[in-house]
Amino acid sequence: METLYRFLFLTIVLCVNFKWLQSAKILTVLPVPFNEHQIVYRPLLESLHHNGHQLTILTTDPYFDGYKNITEIDLSFVYNLDVLNELKDIDLEGSDMLKTVFNIMRKIFEAELRNTKVQELLNNKNENFDLVIVDWSGSSSLMNIFAYHFNAPLVAITNGEPFLNAHEALGNPTHPVSYPSVFLPFNENLSLIQRIFSVFSTISYRFYYYNEEIPLQNQIIHDVMNYGYDVDMWEIESNADLLLINAYEVLNNIRPSVPTTIYLGGLHQKSQTDLSLPLRDFMEKSEKLVYINLNAAMNHYPSRLEKLLMALEKLDIDVVWNLNDEYVNTTARIYQSFDLDQESILAHPNVLLHITDGGQRNVEDSIHHAVPILGISYSLSLDHYLYQIEKFECGQNVFIDFNSYNDIEDKLVKALNSKKFKSNMIKLRNIIQDQPISKSTDRATWWIEYTLRHGGTKHLRNQHKTLSWFKYLMLDVLLVVLFGFVSLLFAVAYTITRLRRYSQSLPFERVTRGSKQKVL
Repeated sequence: METLYRFLFLTIVLCVNFKWLQSAKILTVLPVPFNEHQIVYRPLLESLHHNGHQLTILTTDPYFDGYKNITEIDLSFVYNLDVLNELKDIDLEGSDMLKTVFNIMRKIFEAELRNTKVQELLNNKNENFDLVIVDWSGSSSLMNIFAYHFNAPLVAITNGEPFLNAHEALGNPTHPVSYPSVFLPFNENLSLIQRIFSVFSTISYRFYYYNEEIPLQNQIIHDVMNYGYDVDMWEIESNADLLLINAYEVLNNIRPSVPTTIYLGGLHQKSQTDLSLPLRDFMEKSEKLVYINLNAAMNHYPSRLEKLLMALEKLDIDVVWNLNDEYVNTTARIYQSFDLDQESILAHPNVLLHITDGGQRNVEDSIHHAVPILGISYSLSLDHYLYQIEKFECGQNVFIDFNSYNDIEDKLVKALNSKKFKSNMIKLRNIIQDQPISKSTDRATWWIEYTLRHGGTKHLRNQHKTLSWFKYLMLDVLLVVLFGFVSLLFAVAYTITRLRRYSQSLPFERVTRGSKQKVL
């Protein structure tokens, strides 16, 4: 028995030591000041913590208070910055929208870099990290400086399809016609006008990012970090080891990508929680349930709400509405609250339809629980995810400002009774989940630890990113071939010309005599 106890003790010690040896110090930088944005990454951070890693997290929304081996640096002060109010005044359709977002986020990130606690971290000569994770969703790549400063592999993560420069940094092709940006109001089968717009949009973005944004970032790093002007933020960005994209690849504009570009999707999803007793009773008594989650663009226009309410009240259905604005409940058949667990609601078997305006998290949750969608569009062009839902026939869309409430009612009835939408949603879910590691958090954790084990992913890089545009377009090859072809033509033409001149220089009698001899 004593031998058995010793064996068990040694086994436990070895397991603990193995776990300790596998642990790493990871710095995670989440600088974007939006709580909904920060929530997405928490399951991944919990997974890394569960695997024994020591985390230091720079965040605007601290969450892991009391967790062992997790240190948070609170950046919530940025919520009080005046520059943040400028986001409310942005014209989302304006041509300078993207530039304005870049300017705002750059100012926010600069303020975070100047923060006293952040400076203490940077100036601590005894501090080191094995890996740095940076959120690239904030448009500016300013926070990549942490990977350079601590000489650690850089893992980038986004909560949706990234900007063009992120793909170029990893070496992914960025053809403006074959795979246009998801931020443009079209997706595939582009018309001539759309192709022209996409090309010029791409050229404009590249010109701004590389000729204006990067120099501004370099100047900030020079001022704040006292680095020399030889430190180039684009060079740091293009040396990223891994890009984790929290989006379902099948719902994006499919493009070829290098092995270090990993699509996830549904990263925020976790096990369902118990519903409150009143909500559970309401849902259990309902045979047909519709769940609604719309953003403020819907709630600020009474005419939009009125159309939707009139259509709902005509149907024999109950509604659960996630709404934190004015009270709209006109009937006992609508359960309204601002604090609802969306995943737990969509997992309920009585929920037949999800009405949403196409937010990424809403669509991902609907797919995960195979609930068809009725999309609400606020213009005559569909947002990217609403277009994808229509493309895969997992639901249909309503143009709320252009369809009458009778049209909305007809589409509601069709969406509720369509077996095709439900069947296609199940097929889409199966396609997305059919992967070696189906859970996004597990897949992201594996790739992060892969990067840790090998000290980076330089061995997986493609030379495409190091090629000049001249070589990439094979212009040198084409010029050599063209020169050879033209040279051959000149040689043939020259030979023919010389032969003709030679024959013309011979005496006429000599030429005809030779001909006559052949005849005889």
